[in-house]
Amino acid sequence: MSDYIKEFEFEKEPKEITYIEGEPLKLNKEFVFFHNKNLFRKELTRLQYLFKSYTNIPLIASGIRDSYLKDEFSQKYLIVIFTTNEVIKETNQIIKNNSNVEINSNCFFLETTSTYMLLLAKDLKGLILGLDTMELVIKQVMDDYFNQKKFDEYIKIRPFKLYNC
Repeated sequence: MSDYIKEFEFEKEPKEITYIEGEPLKLNKEFVFFHNKNLFRKELTRLQYLFKSYTNIPLIASGIRDSYLKDEFSQKYLIVIFTTNEVIKETNQIIKNNSNVEINSNCFFLETTSTYMLLLAKDLKGLILGLDTMELVIKQVMDDYFNQKKFDEYIKIRPFKLYNC
């Protein structure tokens, strides 16, 4: 397995971060920023432009289909899932697996596994803070990838769980 960032750098350390051993999230042009509310759709544009600035590939931002997300989850959280069209079909299970996480107002939960990056928040302020963190992580990963110049390998993000306000 190639080198990839083992720990991310933050201007202010998050309240909680746990790095998880295992397969990294391997990015490709099939990834999409899925969201559950048009209210914050425009906030995802900066992440799309971030990818485009590095790869010239504009990633799509798309709503999560109602059939993939229970209304109770959509009412409880503002959700962004960065994943593929196949994995998004498992949205209810992904959210259910994380429904025990207590998220306060103005806070967010961010998790990366080998198949997705999930952002959960209760309100817009928490969501924007979470998107700022996603942007920071993705930028560090992209900078590292292009500095290594191993273009025959995937762009990889180490699995982690993060909670912050």
